Amino acid sequence: MAENSTELAGKRILVVEDDYLLANDVCSELRELGATVLGPAPTPFYAMQLIGNRKLDAAVLDVRLHGATVFEVADHLVGRGVPIIFVTGYARSEMPRRFQMASLFEKPLDRPRLMAEIISVTKRLGARGTPMVEKSGSGLPLERSEEMFARALARSVAANVRAGKPD
Repeated sequence: MAENSTELAGKRILVVEDDYLLANDVCSELRELGATVLGPAPTPFYAMQLIGNRKLDAAVLDVRLHGATVFEVADHLVGRGVPIIFVTGYARSEMPRRFQMASLFEKPLDRPRLMAEIISVTKRLGARGTPMVEKSGSGLPLERSEEMFARALARSVAANVRAGKPD
């Protein structure tokens, strides 16, 4: 992939996936292509926290996340004009009608095709301004993605246990 290492330079891509191994692989490939990756987010709540007011160029979304669906996140992103790409075990016919035209990749995932689609949708958008600069201000080091993922997953499981929902 070295020849494509700048294909996504300056692009901000959100990854929402609860399978850490798959999410980590997708995030790594996006970074190799020069993207700034937000995530992986293992739950819709965590995804919405990552989105905040940030400018995004595309989002890769798993449909089912620990018993919840990602459709509220997808609606929010579509409302902001962010291209979404679903990565799921669901067939297109099982998707809500409003997402029938969205890009969809069924699992097991063909990652080279996914990367090509992400590059394609970000090129179609063209330059939409400069990425926002994130300011921490806390002086604390950022958590590693594995730690962030584990914390978000633990919060999700704990919330399900409190609500009496099995996962």
